[in-house]
Amino acid sequence: MAEDVLFRRIAGAVVVSLFAVSLYYRHRADKVGGRVTRDDEPMPIRLGLSVAGLMGFVGLLLYFIWPPALDWTLLPLPTQLRWTGVAIATLSVASAWWVFRTLGLNVTRTSKTRDNATLVTTGPYRIVRHPFYVNVALAFGALSLVTRSWWFIAWIVPALILLAMRTRKEEANLEACFGDAWRAYAARTGRFVPRLAR
Repeated sequence: MAEDVLFRRIAGAVVVSLFAVSLYYRHRADKVGGRVTRDDEPMPIRLGLSVAGLMGFVGLLLYFIWPPALDWTLLPLPTQLRWTGVAIATLSVASAWWVFRTLGLNVTRTSKTRDNATLVTTGPYRIVRHPFYVNVALAFGALSLVTRSWWFIAWIVPALILLAMRTRKEEANLEACFGDAWRAYAARTGRFVPRLAR
């Protein structure tokens, strides 16, 4: 169906854009500051995120290369809702660029803080403490609408729960690194949802 081909191309452009932004800024940070290990993360979280990532990767691969393999996951979504997903997905690409650009060389693949890290409280970090995770939810929720497949929700929800659990360790590391400055920032900024009363 021509409509499905169009949405597949749009989804492909979104996925490629998201990965390009992520890879560029992560590579840049690792090149300057070295790779940060994940050895301080609990094994269940590391394993769970790896499994969820594999599920997502397989789903995307099937969706782009052999779409009929995911026919059993398709939902009867109206076209207007799929276009809403396109708009949100496009917004998520711009948001990802904003998050990574604001983080700069502080980007890591783990909950560890870089030795030369700076406390980032500007840009999207003025709104919430973990805009990257919010954007992941936004992007893959939108992709679920565009692809009209529940497969992507099935793996992104557990992944987001694990990432939310990981933020406890991440925030403990940030507090150990930045002390009172982090505590003041955390007191005025919501973790995933903006804090209205400040």
